[in-house]
Amino acid sequence: MASSTFSLILVGLFVPYIPICAQISTCEELIQVQSQRTILSELDTKINEVEVQMHGFPLRRPETAETTYVISHNNGHATPHHHKRHLQNAYRILVLLGWGILLPIGVVIARYCRTVPLKFNEWYYCHIMCQTLGYILGILGWSFGLWLEKSSKEFVPKTQHTLSIIAFTFINIQMLSICIRPNKEAGYCKCWNIWHHVLGYAIIGIVIADIFEGLNNNQSHAEKLKWGYVGVLGVLALIVVPMEIFRCKSMIMHLSLHFTRSMFTNSPEIS
Repeated sequence: MASSTFSLILVGLFVPYIPICAQISTCEELIQVQSQRTILSELDTKINEVEVQMHGFPLRRPETAETTYVISHNNGHATPHHHKRHLQNAYRILVLLGWGILLPIGVVIARYCRTVPLKFNEWYYCHIMCQTLGYILGILGWSFGLWLEKSSKEFVPKTQHTLSIIAFTFINIQMLSICIRPNKEAGYCKCWNIWHHVLGYAIIGIVIADIFEGLNNNQSHAEKLKWGYVGVLGVLALIVVPMEIFRCKSMIMHLSLHFTRSMFTNSPEIS
């Protein structure tokens, strides 16, 4: 009886210290992580000051430098917080899919599915559908990227920022010009068509340059998106090049035939 009482007293003395020791261990890990974050923040501030003195602006940081840590309540360990990377991937995919893929597909449909080399009666509706869907997705991605840029301290290169603004402006002008499209009987219909085509091709070039400029970094996920987009452009090029060659040949043959007919028609009759 005495031995059991003595055992209960020992258990009562040592058991309460177990959660206290666990709490102390967790607090020590928390303090250690907080001190590490403070040191990294001070070091990043010093590096920014040096870069501003050397270059006039802070250079782009890799995403790992801005990774935050969340303390797990289960085991007290620090885990990386990847929400920002996922948001950046979502914004890039939206812009790439909307402006970088659907807009060029709409241009290809309008150029090669009207009469030569392919004749597709519903080409105009497919063209409008691709352009509208691409415009919506691209605008969503562009707005999302603008919000990320404003809420983050990450430096965006001036070239990418300028190309993005130019692409946004030209695309909106193009969409507004569709609303004032003239009838075929109007005198300035030909001028509107030239304007529409030239601006559309310029938008495709600017968008492609903007996408590659935005993906031009050493991050693994951006590198995968870049090579995936290169593959998409390669497939489109394999489709466009033969069709463009066929279209040019057809136009040359049509012009030569028209010139031959006009020459024989206007030639004087031999008496």
